[in-house]
Amino acid sequence: MLPIILSNGLGIDSENLDLFINEKIGGLSLTERILLILASEGFSNAGLIADIPEISFKRLKKKYPDFKIHQSKNISDFVNKEDILIFQNNVVINKKQLQSTLDIIKNQKESTTIRGDKNSGILFLKKNISFSDGTNYSDLNSLNATLRKIEPKDSPIKLSTSEIGSNTGRDFLFDHISKNVSGWFSKTINSKISIPISKVLIKTSLHPNVITFIVGLIGISCGIFYAINMPFIGAIILQSATILDRCDGEVARIKLRESKFGQWFDTALDQLSYFSMFLGISICMNNPKFFPFTADNIIFKQLSILNILLYLIFLITILFFMLRRTQNGSLAYYPSEVDKIVPLKDRSFTYRIMTKFRFLLKREFFSPGMILISLIGYETATILASVLLIGGLLHQVSDFIELRKKIDITY
Repeated sequence: MLPIILSNGLGIDSENLDLFINEKIGGLSLTERILLILASEGFSNAGLIADIPEISFKRLKKKYPDFKIHQSKNISDFVNKEDILIFQNNVVINKKQLQSTLDIIKNQKESTTIRGDKNSGILFLKKNISFSDGTNYSDLNSLNATLRKIEPKDSPIKLSTSEIGSNTGRDFLFDHISKNVSGWFSKTINSKISIPISKVLIKTSLHPNVITFIVGLIGISCGIFYAINMPFIGAIILQSATILDRCDGEVARIKLRESKFGQWFDTALDQLSYFSMFLGISICMNNPKFFPFTADNIIFKQLSILNILLYLIFLITILFFMLRRTQNGSLAYYPSEVDKIVPLKDRSFTYRIMTKFRFLLKREFFSPGMILISLIGYETATILASVLLIGGLLHQVSDFIELRKKIDITY
């Protein structure tokens, strides 16, 4: 199947597609966005219908130098040679929506038009398509009227001429930006702050990795305040970093600059923030200025040091699995990756109970939880951290025992 982008002439709803050539989101033209998404999903070439001299797409050429573009002035040059998937150049689509579209057409035996609440600007034409009434392939309005209509689970949108220069496409992408593993708190609370900030950041030249670095430094600085017995300030900083931590991913997904390095870089700085927190708490608790050496305090002092060790063991074991067995650098995907190999229905009753509390270790819940705990005191924070870390390690031990029955995780 050959994907084709239509950049001139009239669209399905008779809009003038020439007007959308310079329409951009996050510094990328809508046409280059579609091409980059196609390339990221494994397509090696695409057709481009445009009556202007050959167009050069800098980002596409740099990231996917082997991707081929076959430019022509007439769509008939591609029809009846192979199955084609036509995108108008006013289509706004993300990777999930492309996958959803590909899923519903892969077994289609007839030509179809893809639509949601209205026309989405995407047509799928089979190689053997023919019309007895002599329909002109360049007339998408007439062609669309003859085709069967199907709707993907996640539909893209098509901009109208009245939406040129507006934020309609940008806002649509931001409305569909959360990762599959993002929880309720992140989507409902944190996103209300991060998305407006990200909408400003996509107008700048800042690379997502630079944003990751800046946010990481903010998160790591929380340990300083924990160490000087200012836990509430430390917790506020950690929560601020957690909210802003969405921004690098949001900008990367809008600008199509996601990378495996970026995922691991983000993960590394996230974990340094946690390590800074545990270290800061331990430094404070072992400072006689704040916690005298009494019999009760000595237990908490030792427990705070143990938490650092437990955290490092917990982190190293997860990273070991992620490095060996996944293509994703985000630790948020660890539970789902394990569940793919060893389904929950095959696990023990005790393990299934433990999975109900996985969310407590997710940053989106842990960070705001630390604000509440900071008001109670370091002793409570130390005990709760120990309980969570020990529970997490028991969870991982069970994971590794079951995983070794399915796959080799030792090398």
